[in-house]
Amino acid sequence: MELSGEKKDDRHRVRLAVIGAGLMGQKHAAIAGDLPDCRLVGISDVNPSVQALAGELGVNYYTDYEEMIKAESPEGVIIATPTESHTVVGVTCAQHGVHLFVEKPIAAETQKGRMLVESARRNNVQLLVGHHRRFNPLVEMTRRTIRQGKIGKLVAVSVLWVLLKPSDYFQIEWRKQLGGGPVLINMIHDIDNMRYICGEVQKVYAETSSAVRGFKVEDTAIVSLRFSDGSLGSIIASDCVPSSWSYEATTGENPYYFRTHENCYLFLGTQGSLTFPNMHVVRYENSQQAGWQYPLITEHIHVEHHDPLIAQLDHFCRVIRGKEEPRTSGEDALRSLAVAQAILKSGEQQEPVELLY
Repeated sequence: MELSGEKKDDRHRVRLAVIGAGLMGQKHAAIAGDLPDCRLVGISDVNPSVQALAGELGVNYYTDYEEMIKAESPEGVIIATPTESHTVVGVTCAQHGVHLFVEKPIAAETQKGRMLVESARRNNVQLLVGHHRRFNPLVEMTRRTIRQGKIGKLVAVSVLWVLLKPSDYFQIEWRKQLGGGPVLINMIHDIDNMRYICGEVQKVYAETSSAVRGFKVEDTAIVSLRFSDGSLGSIIASDCVPSSWSYEATTGENPYYFRTHENCYLFLGTQGSLTFPNMHVVRYENSQQAGWQYPLITEHIHVEHHDPLIAQLDHFCRVIRGKEEPRTSGEDALRSLAVAQAILKSGEQQEPVELLY
């Protein structure tokens, strides 16, 4: 999405502040500083080095986010703190009447996530959760293609998220502990994509392993899914394998990752199949001549690209102004978290887990 045109008068721009200026917080702050419809008014982080970033963006720096809220009167906050603090920070901001954009996952566990959802509702503030891939036009087009029945009834979907995290990634101790592995940190994105595209997950069965690195946290997981419409899915996720099959590598969405041109998802329907992100539909040209003896044709779906992080923050501004409903509400994000936690539970107990939303 291109930024164009002059910025609006400050009185008409949505006042946003950022709480937590790690990797994602810095990205959101930079975008907020450029979007025509919003104005970045402050950054809060306990790390004093963030003061330099605030200076570069021309806003005030605070170590105390409540002090920032009182001084800057933001209409909305972007909460990009560690997951464990999402609830306490979000509840506090909601009590100040500030609209919430919380990075994914919504919380470390569903009970804490519900506390945040209830606080937002009780204080009459909007809550958007940062599953930004829902704003990627590739994901949006895939959702329309599947839900409009363009490959027939969905039968199954196959997901690969396989890459190698470098050794220095694990110099941060929490990444070696339970909850710091690919299921909650990475696979939850793919889980949310599958829910958004295919529908609700009814049951999971998972096997997890930490055999490669020997950490407490899993390094590999294989998951079977049953969706509410009867279609099935599989996910293979591992962060200890060199490969070219992951969402980040194949879509080019994040320039930090080495770009490949492979597929990471396959959607299989009764009338055809769809590859993602290459967006190729494979089907029979003549529906009256269908079967393994007949030739298949391949069609490409063209998709115009834009940055989903920009689209997501622009959406948050419209949510604050009452022009749109949150694309990923707190309740919706809780369901993706519930699936991820069910996968971990299934891997630990080595038995299927039914989802009870």
